[in-house]
Amino acid sequence: MNNMSDKKYFHRLVITGLILIFLAVTFFLFQGFLRKENKNFWGNEIKKIRIGENIFQAEIAATPAKRNQGLSGRENLCENCARLFLFSEKGRQAFWMKEMKFDLDIIWIDSDNVVYIAKNVSHEKERDLIKPDREADKVLEINAGLADKLGIKIGDKIEF
Repeated sequence: MNNMSDKKYFHRLVITGLILIFLAVTFFLFQGFLRKENKNFWGNEIKKIRIGENIFQAEIAATPAKRNQGLSGRENLCENCARLFLFSEKGRQAFWMKEMKFDLDIIWIDSDNVVYIAKNVSHEKERDLIKPDREADKVLEINAGLADKLGIKIGDKIEF
């Protein structure tokens, strides 16, 4: 009888161990899934940005390499997609359309306020520098014409 209870105890222990292993694996897989949801197919971190009633899924460009790459080489940008450039210091951040295949509206942001907008910047002006007259610590690129279409203007608040 003692041998029988030892076997039942052993079986319960094994089943409990397997359940714990299953739960741990499920937890880690779910964590990986959550992290992947914050990345797009280009492998960039994604952050929701609200300007008034408009919400953009913005790819984050916080490193020099990602800021330099920008949207170069892409065929297009979805309607509610954007690229958010983050800078460690405020400045008159200049942009250019190197290797771009579509036009953009470029929005400079100081803290959480729109301070300058360059509208309908042509991808054909590849060598021209686009420079604001105000300092900013963030820049948002969206599809050309959206700033006017959505009513985005200087002074608008940005929610990150």
